[in-house]
Amino acid sequence: MSSKDNRFYLGENKEALMIGNEAIVRGCLEAGVGFVAQYPGTPTSDIGETFQMLLKNDAELREYLVHHWAINEAVAVSECVGAAWAGSRVLNPLKHVGLNVASDPLSVIALNGPGPGAMVLVVGADPGSLGSHQEQNDRFYSWMLHLPVIEPWSPQENKDWIKIAFELSEKHDIPVYFRTSTRVAHSRGIVKLGEIQKPKEKHHFTRNIPKYCSLPPHAINNHVRLYERIEEVRKELPKLGLNRYIEGTNTTGIVTSGMPFGYTMEALNQLNLNDVPIMKLGIIYPINYDEIIGFLQKLNRVIIIEELEPFLEVKIAEICHKNNLKVEVIGQKYFPKFGEYSTGLVSEVLAKIFNKQPSQIMLKAQKYYNSFQNIIPKRFPTFCSGCPERATLYAIKKATNDLENTVIAGDIGCYVMSFFPPNECSDFIICMSGGLSAAIGLSSKTDQNIIAFIGDSTFLHTGMAPLAEAVNYDCNIILFIFVNNWVAMTGHQEVVGVTNHKLSISKICEAIGVKWLKVADSYDPHNLIRTIEKAKTKKGVKVIIIRRECALQANRFRQSEIRKLKEQGEKVREIMYVISNCQMCMECARVLGCPAIRRTTINGQEQMQIDQDRCIRCGVCFEICPNHAINKIDLYPFDKEVSFREP
Repeated sequence: MSSKDNRFYLGENKEALMIGNEAIVRGCLEAGVGFVAQYPGTPTSDIGETFQMLLKNDAELREYLVHHWAINEAVAVSECVGAAWAGSRVLNPLKHVGLNVASDPLSVIALNGPGPGAMVLVVGADPGSLGSHQEQNDRFYSWMLHLPVIEPWSPQENKDWIKIAFELSEKHDIPVYFRTSTRVAHSRGIVKLGEIQKPKEKHHFTRNIPKYCSLPPHAINNHVRLYERIEEVRKELPKLGLNRYIEGTNTTGIVTSGMPFGYTMEALNQLNLNDVPIMKLGIIYPINYDEIIGFLQKLNRVIIIEELEPFLEVKIAEICHKNNLKVEVIGQKYFPKFGEYSTGLVSEVLAKIFNKQPSQIMLKAQKYYNSFQNIIPKRFPTFCSGCPERATLYAIKKATNDLENTVIAGDIGCYVMSFFPPNECSDFIICMSGGLSAAIGLSSKTDQNIIAFIGDSTFLHTGMAPLAEAVNYDCNIILFIFVNNWVAMTGHQEVVGVTNHKLSISKICEAIGVKWLKVADSYDPHNLIRTIEKAKTKKGVKVIIIRRECALQANRFRQSEIRKLKEQGEKVREIMYVISNCQMCMECARVLGCPAIRRTTINGQEQMQIDQDRCIRCGVCFEICPNHAINKIDLYPFDKEVSFREP
């Protein structure tokens, strides 16, 4: 049965409720996009999820639109430009740190230009590190690579402006940087829709060596041409209507963009500052100097409201200096250069600058918000019940005598949570495959046991290269590769080639030259402990592949199969684990740390209990209980058994 999302088929002038990322997808359909490639990363992952959903349910759409989950961001951006060079309009969504990976090919693509097609990169920033290992200010890439940056703040602007981005890219032969943020991507609003455009199914690549081969002498010529293209965009800005002006009689004005604009408007309303002139920039690079000068000439002070390091502030101050404008530029002196902004923060700072009393409504809201801190208990992020990575950490701690003389090189994936209590396993985390790379250096300078983590998706992303180097130098490292079949941390996208069993990570490791390789199951902790102990006695690179599907996906599949059988009237064998005669040794709760096990009091006696609603029946607690206080109950043992999927 078809489950089409009507919002992506409604005609022009209709309205639909959408989050920012969905609005971007709708805008792409209206712009006639024909190719999308991305590596999943919050906050842009659901752009790809939405495209996948549409393609799954619409055979006609599959005839002219392609979406790829790519191995990494560098591959994705190069895939996109290949399709653009054939004449297609292409989209490359990625998160801010993904831009680091994409920057190598992108630095050349910017020189070449995506023409005859068009190319837009949707970069999801993450002020406050809400879903990332850092909050870098990605806007500075625009200065280095000379990419026009459009910065929307609402779902409607997302939908409308992504179309303008494609038009700019196609007209000026330049990739366009469409910058959102976690809040912009996930905020919700009513979006007025336009007409959907169907792109051509096939295109044609025309040879043009000076344009596409940026090597001497063409590299310099393309660099000159890039400067010319960015200046053409600068001149065109006033015609685009992306910059918004709000008139005011106050001699102190505000320049802002993106989500901080929303915070600013709410804060000014709370402070009853209704006479402040505001310039909301829709394009933050390049900026049109005449527009900025015209706004500043009437002011004594200008406040720059932007998240993270001063980007706009630097350019505004430069314009004031070069044009001898006696305007005080206020920004980082009052606003923090880290963390995510809020209406409360902006309101508090503006109250200081304008010498106003903070809004009583805002103070009351903040007090109300803070009151919940004493009610809601603080918890560390943790692994899901039955997570195979949690069980692996348990085995590692047991095999190393609680990490005695052992260094754990962490990495990016769900296992980043391993440095939180009770596991406290990762000693450092750098970036995708940075753990294995750092382990190579560590192993050459210490006799400690070095254990590195990497996931299946990260291994394909950038992990094969450091593994090849580790093998070449015969580094004394134990590498754990978690093969759970999904890019679990960003929403369970498929791992390219692994989820569909087209690639074998075991065979890749063998081809690279790994001599000592074992495949283990974290749900068999005692055998895994013995495997780790054996690996410690060997020299060189040792690889232990943990083959267990992500517990969430495995349990969803298993429960769906059980429901199907029950609907057919069949009885299903069921396993339950219950605790009795508990000695309160806390092995299950503090050492393993399973969130399905909790402390409770029954008949005045304290004991541990398994929450049957959270337990997925992995059986690890049953295996590791030193007092045999966890009992396995087999219901309907002679009926049909539904096991977890084999990864």
